[in-house]
Amino acid sequence: MKKSIIPFAIALLAITACDNAPQEPTRDELAQTIDSIEKPLIEATSLESVDTAQGNNLIDLCLKFADSYPTDTLAPVYLQSAAQVACGMGLIDDMSAYYDRIIDNYPDYARLDECYYAKGIALDNAGRKEEARKAYIEFLNEFPDHFLAEDIRRALPLLDMSDEMLLKHLKEIEH
Repeated sequence: MKKSIIPFAIALLAITACDNAPQEPTRDELAQTIDSIEKPLIEATSLESVDTAQGNNLIDLCLKFADSYPTDTLAPVYLQSAAQVACGMGLIDDMSAYYDRIIDNYPDYARLDECYYAKGIALDNAGRKEEARKAYIEFLNEFPDHFLAEDIRRALPLLDMSDEMLLKHLKEIEH
């Protein structure tokens, strides 16, 4: 009798230990958490005043969602949010990687044009002119008839100008 109780006790202990393990959030719980903190942070990116801890938390949650549910329609949406927050935090390499992940893995994403464009703008603003040029050219290759395409075509030569030359050019255009 004692021999049969010991394996039973061990099995019961193992089951109980598993039940006490921290549970991963469900898809809906994760999405709800992201949505609850996302809007204020995305708005803050336009002001470039993203709280670092909250920004990192949102990026981590967005990446976790995309990693856990890569075929979910929200995966590219949350990756784009992660890219926007990373950009607002000055994490240009991370921002670029998140946009690339969308571009590479979600070719049918409805806001793919925004990803190419935002990546180019952020790289340009960060002074990474050659990477910006590449992003702009990729945008033009994918969306040649987009309403921003002509603006990008006119802006490409400006990437070659120094800040002084650019200011001079802008003053000439004004007059």
